[in-house]
Amino acid sequence: MDAFDLGPEARQRVARAVSTGEAVTDPALAAAAVALARSAQARLRARTLRSALRISAATTAVWLVLVVLPVSLGAGVYWVALSAGLGVGFVLFLVILLVGWRQLRLARRAEARNRRLLGPWVGTPGP
Repeated sequence: MDAFDLGPEARQRVARAVSTGEAVTDPALAAAAVALARSAQARLRARTLRSALRISAATTAVWLVLVVLPVSLGAGVYWVALSAGLGVGFVLFLVILLVGWRQLRLARRAEARNRRLLGPWVGTPGP
């Protein structure tokens, strides 16, 4: 059963189970859940680091322009404001990475649980 052959309710149940790292309750949906979990893993691997870098760099740049630049114009370089902006960017980068890694771990767990639901008679090809 392919994820595109599912109705909207079944697709939503499968997506919810994968996003929470659980197995679906209906064994007929397990193959679609495994496919969705693999797709989610690939997407998370490809996007997490890039998104974290882009968001934290943009936040740091905005901080530098809106906070550090005006303060520096009035009183010279204000190192505390500069280091605070870099610190905020770094912490934001780490938080985004941790959330992405958590989602990746949940997708792996969902794939493993749904594979067990499929049973030993189903092959386990894939990455």
